[in-house]
Amino acid sequence: MKYIFSAWLLVFCISAFSQSGQYIKDGRTGCMVWSDEHAPEDSIRWSGACKQGYASGPGVLEWYHDNKLVVTYKGKMEHGKLNGKGRYYIVGYATFDGNFVDGALNGKGAAYYSNGGKTIGNFVNGVFLNLDNKYLKLLKKHYVAISDSTDIYGNDGDWDRLFYYALVPGNTIKAVLVLFPSTGESVENVISCNKALMQQAYDNGILSVVVSANFNKTLDSDKPAMRFFDTVFKELLAKFNAPESKFVLCGLSLGGENALQYTEMSRNSKYNTAIKPLATIGVDPPVDMVDLYYRAEEQIVVYEKEGSSLSQSKKLALQENYFLMDYFKKLYGGSPKEFPDKYVEGSQFSRDRADGGNAKYLLDVPVRLYCDPDIVWQLKNKGRDYYHMNAASLSAMANFLMQNGNTRAEFIPALGKGYRVDGERHPHSWSIVDPTDCIKWILSLVK
Repeated sequence: MKYIFSAWLLVFCISAFSQSGQYIKDGRTGCMVWSDEHAPEDSIRWSGACKQGYASGPGVLEWYHDNKLVVTYKGKMEHGKLNGKGRYYIVGYATFDGNFVDGALNGKGAAYYSNGGKTIGNFVNGVFLNLDNKYLKLLKKHYVAISDSTDIYGNDGDWDRLFYYALVPGNTIKAVLVLFPSTGESVENVISCNKALMQQAYDNGILSVVVSANFNKTLDSDKPAMRFFDTVFKELLAKFNAPESKFVLCGLSLGGENALQYTEMSRNSKYNTAIKPLATIGVDPPVDMVDLYYRAEEQIVVYEKEGSSLSQSKKLALQENYFLMDYFKKLYGGSPKEFPDKYVEGSQFSRDRADGGNAKYLLDVPVRLYCDPDIVWQLKNKGRDYYHMNAASLSAMANFLMQNGNTRAEFIPALGKGYRVDGERHPHSWSIVDPTDCIKWILSLVK
């Protein structure tokens, strides 16, 4: 078991990748229980039967860290592992209900979080993977023969293999929709958030793919990530006979940057990409790195003035801003004033450049830019005004494209549509994309 509370957000994802573990004893009875990971400060108590030295049958299992209760499981055990109907409660975080197999939640289940959110649907080997059964059976995970030596994907425990999920329609493939995760987001969460989109894609002959990339840099400086993407795209062409000219790239946040930037690079003679995407979709991505740097710098000053009175959401925003400034300085060598050309090269759009920076490569490409410009939510929860939202740069980018002749560029303000998969209201979410409308748009491009 993992007891670092920040890791609990990933506990059910990590369990699917666990490569090691051990049995530990109840100090009172000597009964054995399996632990994926165990620290000397951890201990257990099991109230049920002990068969051949292992916890078995119904009972209550309690996990302690430094003598503090952190987890309670009430349900069935088999040979020291969670097996059967049960309820798994992580103190201060969430309760998980459902059927456990070899220690992981499988089939129909539910997670109820302490913040009021919930996820109800299908779990696979402990991972919330919420497609309807018909589609879940068809969803396949494909590993790529590339080692993840640069942390392109960060939610795979100690594994270093990269992969993608594909939901392949049974008939002729009309188009390919590739989804890129946001920073730190699991591939499985992308699928669960886009349940309706992927299922409608399948029903309409569109191959949908989700790639395992959530920690890469801007693509112009990240050759391993580019190699991974190109490898996946080439494999889709060869393995599924996907139409090379009908790829649509889409992503949330960092994933949106990847989708837009790869498409720009495919039109830039400096680069040689595996495919030339037909269209691209950005779901609330930051696109102007100069603007993003200065926004972070300004917000740090504001947040620091509030000191200890910062709300939890603002504390997270402050951490993000410090991370961004440090990341940019490492990536580009310093501030935009010191290295302006490097920032432009890494941006999908540059508002201070007459030619739009890299956005000029999208003048002949169908582009959709989504955001939920809920200024009231931003003011209340993040202390951000319009100048510090992605909506400002995204609308400027869309305007640049339209003013320069792109009749198929769209800015879509999905006001009030942003919700996370657990029901939490948040403008920065996949749900701002209307699935039916998006599939209709893609089909209109491939007629």
